[in-house]
Amino acid sequence: MNVSYGAKFVVEFLEKRLGKRVAKQILYIILLVFKVERKVIRETYGASDVTLCRYYDALKNEELQGIFEQNYNRPESELEKHRAEIERELESNPQPTRRGAAAKIEEITGIKRSLPQVGKFLKKGASKAAQ
Repeated sequence: MNVSYGAKFVVEFLEKRLGKRVAKQILYIILLVFKVERKVIRETYGASDVTLCRYYDALKNEELQGIFEQNYNRPESELEKHRAEIERELESNPQPTRRGAAAKIEEITGIKRSLPQVGKFLKKGASKAAQ
């Protein structure tokens, strides 16, 4: 059995339907079910020891649902705490550029951000001001 070919096919098939992250998770689970050595999985597909141990324990304890739950630590931006105030100010006093918006945000909050960061912040909130 050629694990590489079969795995490549499975990953491509699943990536189209479920996304890259879930496809890799399913691949690792399939390989563990078929008792492919963890060392081979690590070397061939770049999975970490921690990930494979977690998946193996989930399989052993029949708790696969936990693998697919997203529990990433995504810290909230300091600017998010001031979003309502920033948007209110930028709507009443629109800035034609990101540079102007960045200056206004720094004036309001005391937080200085780069122009790309300000653009992301404004786009995330779908603010009409200086996107």
